[in-house]
Amino acid sequence: MFENIIGQRAAVAALSAELAAGAFPRASLFAGPPFAGKLSTALEAARVLTCAADGAWGCECTACRQQRELVHPHTVMLGWRYADVEIPASAAALQANRGTATRYLYLRAVRKLLRRFEPAVWDADDARMRAVQEKTLQVEEVIAPLAPGRELPPADELAAVTERADALCRELAQAARSDLVTVGQVRLLAAWAHVTAPGSRKVAIVENADRMQEAARNAFLKLLEEPPASVHLVLLTTRRSSLATTMLSRLRPYLFPGRSPEDERDVIARIFRDESGRFTDLRGFFLAWRDISPERLATAARSFLDRVLDPEAGLELPDELVAVLAPKRARDGGTDASRGREGATDPSRARATAIAFLEELSGALRGALRGGGAGIDLLEGWAAAVRECHARIETLNVAPAAALLALAARLRERPPGEGRPG
Repeated sequence: MFENIIGQRAAVAALSAELAAGAFPRASLFAGPPFAGKLSTALEAARVLTCAADGAWGCECTACRQQRELVHPHTVMLGWRYADVEIPASAAALQANRGTATRYLYLRAVRKLLRRFEPAVWDADDARMRAVQEKTLQVEEVIAPLAPGRELPPADELAAVTERADALCRELAQAARSDLVTVGQVRLLAAWAHVTAPGSRKVAIVENADRMQEAARNAFLKLLEEPPASVHLVLLTTRRSSLATTMLSRLRPYLFPGRSPEDERDVIARIFRDESGRFTDLRGFFLAWRDISPERLATAARSFLDRVLDPEAGLELPDELVAVLAPKRARDGGTDASRGREGATDPSRARATAIAFLEELSGALRGALRGGGAGIDLLEGWAAAVRECHARIETLNVAPAAALLALAARLRERPPGEGRPG
């Protein structure tokens, strides 16, 4: 088990021992930075938990086959996922290497999105959601020729299939916000959890659990207090400190530290079949699929801070940041990774770029904290303001430019006499 997880040896060793001993907790927390392998590990744990045999890696029982394709009826998924780049990146891997592993990589990338719109976790009486669920069926029809056991279509037909599926998935993600876990979803999840599944365990995986709405957190806490005996709740987060202590006290934590540079390059080469050597880490790899340059992000962050710290400068976004949010090359058709994809020019791109910019800004502030470049209280206050801006864009759907301007105004209100970060 866990042969598909690169790195994370400590977490994998602990989980393997507990699963083998039948001691996997009913409520757990996988915590660590983005791209650390938390979801892949959670899905592999779900496979082992639902396996009809001993959970061996190559098991061919019905449950294991369903888990590999992400169609097991007793595993559900909630929360946000970066499907907008994972799906086309996986499609490129399949087109470059028409093997079994890349076929599963692509199908799983698509279903990581589709599984978030199932009736088990969405209100079937909501007309909007009925339309969304119909679209998920359309996606399944499109990718049906790629099912394991079937001969893959010729290269041109395969490209047409993945392009059509990509377009439908982007429509699906835009039609219904999937980055929030609502109280309605949690209530449906609780109802699903309390329906017995004879002879099988159930697994619910919640990504970015720290982004739950307050009412959803309270409802989820009730489920954590007395989870049904056959149900395992696996919460994932990049911000463990943002979870309520009442929730943390009921979760067994597993830490997923950032992968080493070697492991990240290994993921890019072995999983996504990109051996070009152009990318040194997974963040840069996925940013490229959004046509975002890490170097331009860093320049924009420096310009943003310089403008904030200059009392004579106008309170507006610097040109470097404006160019990153809406680059000319994206308007002209984008790079090879994004060319032809409508998602490269729609508002969701500006939102994703703004989030990437805030991550860059957060990294700069963390570096200043470690280096003691300014007062700790000031830096911690600024970091909190950046996190709140992040939440306004992601959770409240505030326009990126407006949210970043509000952030600039707030950062300029620093206490007098404080030094500048960095």
